[in-house]
Amino acid sequence: MYHVMVICGDNSPLKEVDRWLSRNGFHVNISQTIEQAIKYYELDDFELLLVDAEVTSDESLAKISQQTFIIFDQRPSLNGAIEYMAKGASYFIPLPTDPDTVLTQVIEALEKPKRSTKSAELIAEPSSSDISLFANQSSSSNSPALGSPESGIIGNSPVMHVLFDELQKVAKTNATVLIHGESGTGKELVAKSIHNLSKRKNNALISVNCAAIPENLIESELFGHEKGAFTGAVSARDGLIVAADNGTLFLDEIGELPLEAQARLLRVLQEGEIRRVGAVTSTQVNIRLVTATHRNLLQMVQKGMFREDLYYRLYVMELTVPALRERGEDISLIAKTLLEKACKKHDKPIPQYTKAFDKAIREHSWPGNVRELENALERAIILSPEGKLEASNLKLKTKDSYTTATKATQTGAADSAPQFAIEGTTLDDYFKHFVLTHQHKMTETQLAQSLGISRKSLWERRQKLGIPRKVTE
Repeated sequence: MYHVMVICGDNSPLKEVDRWLSRNGFHVNISQTIEQAIKYYELDDFELLLVDAEVTSDESLAKISQQTFIIFDQRPSLNGAIEYMAKGASYFIPLPTDPDTVLTQVIEALEKPKRSTKSAELIAEPSSSDISLFANQSSSSNSPALGSPESGIIGNSPVMHVLFDELQKVAKTNATVLIHGESGTGKELVAKSIHNLSKRKNNALISVNCAAIPENLIESELFGHEKGAFTGAVSARDGLIVAADNGTLFLDEIGELPLEAQARLLRVLQEGEIRRVGAVTSTQVNIRLVTATHRNLLQMVQKGMFREDLYYRLYVMELTVPALRERGEDISLIAKTLLEKACKKHDKPIPQYTKAFDKAIREHSWPGNVRELENALERAIILSPEGKLEASNLKLKTKDSYTTATKATQTGAADSAPQFAIEGTTLDDYFKHFVLTHQHKMTETQLAQSLGISRKSLWERRQKLGIPRKVTE
């Protein structure tokens, strides 16, 4: 039986480790400080120390430098991880964490000395594999750890740890999931992570943007159709729901799904069967449904714009993706990764990431979230001199320039239409003015009809012109 000492304060999340390790056959003792542990115990009797960074100092760490220990930190950072590793820590793990991660790293630390052939006098440089900044995912999974650049969702902030924890719990089930968050926060990446961490990961993930498909075609695209069901249906074909059989179907912008298609989708969820447009027989399907929206579906239900019975079918589990401005130091982590991506895309050398450049990024409110950040960084790479980064080339608007648009989009329930000045005389200028002025009281379908275009064209032009979607409380 291994003896492990946990050193942490009374309110530390690390106290949970006592229960996790005891359940797996470890003998665990707890002390509140390193000095207390030294006073009341012989530390040589313990094969491993688990230490909360909150109760450490340079002096106290020097006293346990000859012991095998792991540092846990409630305010993790890459610089802090490297410093602790240099002071003798075997691993560095952020708090809060999960039982699988702790157990894996504890076993690794206990077995590491047995495998080591190095002289005790040699001090190895800490390797990136020893720094578990993104250790919220079970290491038993073949998928990249949530929070790492490889997973697509970059982040180590407290709000992202909450999201990762909920995501992993939800992914293991077959529950329907509703992902909520502002435009550009990465809701599709969350959906992909749910699929990749689920039992369905070896089957198809079908992603559909409900706002990008014309209303008259969306039922056929999702549910399929029989030959002759409508003009142009020259042959029968399966829809995207059948393509997702035994896998995951992700419906982005679910709030834009027409009422008729909502009724068909409800039957899929209730009965597990699908009927093509124009068919008289049904086909059994087994899908896991994940949906996303930036809109308030409950308000839409109250206004008769969304089916109440479907809403409660979708609202089994809800995950909220935090806005970029709420994620603290994650902004810098994401920016550095996106910079490398932009440099590779445009065949440019990776420039030095300066404090001045980072300050400009951190001070911006990012109403367009990660999507806006990616576009701004691409502008900076293209416009800045080679090998340099100039904050002015981000071409960011000041907070004041967003005030009018933000206030207008946040008063969607107001009776009077918000007023926006036409900034130019082109058709794009008029298009932007019309959408911003009327979107608080019109659906995407109504806007598209008023402009004489399809919903797909409306969505594409929003992306091209950077027109924000309305925000609902």
